[in-house]
This record gives sequence, C-alpha cells and structure tokens, in this order.
Amino acid sequence: MRKRHIAFHTGQTYRVHSLGGDKRIADRLAQMGILPGMEITIARIGPMGNPFELAIDNGQSIALRNTEVEALDCKLVSLPLIAAFPDTQQYRISAINGSPRLQQKLDELGLRPGIIMRVEATRPYELRILDEDRLVRLIQAEAQFLMLQPIEPDA
Repeated sequence: MRKRHIAFHTGQTYRVHSLGGDKRIADRLAQMGILPGMEITIARIGPMGNPFELAIDNGQSIALRNTEVEALDCKLVSLPLIAAFPDTQQYRISAINGSPRLQQKLDELGLRPGIIMRVEATRPYELRILDEDRLVRLIQAEAQFLMLQPIEPDA
C-alpha cells in the first residue's frame, strides 16, 4: 500500500488502484474478491503487524498477510485522527463517529464535517483550523472518533 507519513492503523480506508506486480499475489487477491476500484478498511491488525483484517466493499472481512497488503497499490481515502502525524498535510473532517455528546462538544470547538485543518501536534492533539487560523486541543479519547480525508496539494 502506498502510504505517506501515515502508519497502518485500524480505521484507515484505502482505494485499490491495482493488485501489484506479483502475479501470484495479484491472482490470490482477485480470487478473494479484492479488485481495482474498491475500497478496503483496516479493521484489525494482528500482533507484530500480521495478519491484517480488512473490511471490503461488499461487507465481508478477510485476513491478509502483511506481504499481500503491502503488494497492493492503494491510495489513502480516510483515516482516524490518531493515525495522522503532525506535518504540513491538510485534511478535511469527513465524519465524527462518537456519541451525540462528543459530536456536540466538537461542534462547539468548530470541528465538524467539511472543516479543513492541519495536525500540529499529538498527545494532546493540536489541530489548526485553517480558515480561522485557530488552534484546538483534543485528548486521544476524543481524537479517535474524528475521521479525516487527506487533501491532495494542487499539482
């Protein structure tokens, strides 16, 4: 999987572009139902980073070896805030998966779907809301429910 400043973490969603260059692995992935164009989400990662449990488009879960996951040519679609690293990458908040009370608290802080922000620091999480140039701090228990979409820089 193509990854950019992001470690594998549960909750990340990727869009498959190709099954990779290894024909044996590509054939196995296709037989398991993984095809270009579909989205896969990391549901769980086993001890020592192997195996990966992936949720695929049709609602099924499959387990893949570390080497099979790494063979995929994928693009990151979304990730939980706790999987992002502080850098210059901009993100759009795509969803808040927590309780209504947490959603209300984050809304009061200016964090709602559609807002563009950047991660400035972790533990505590410091987010810069870009259109207001305002810093918001969250603890990990709040950050784990915030889902982000990376914004591609203009080419």
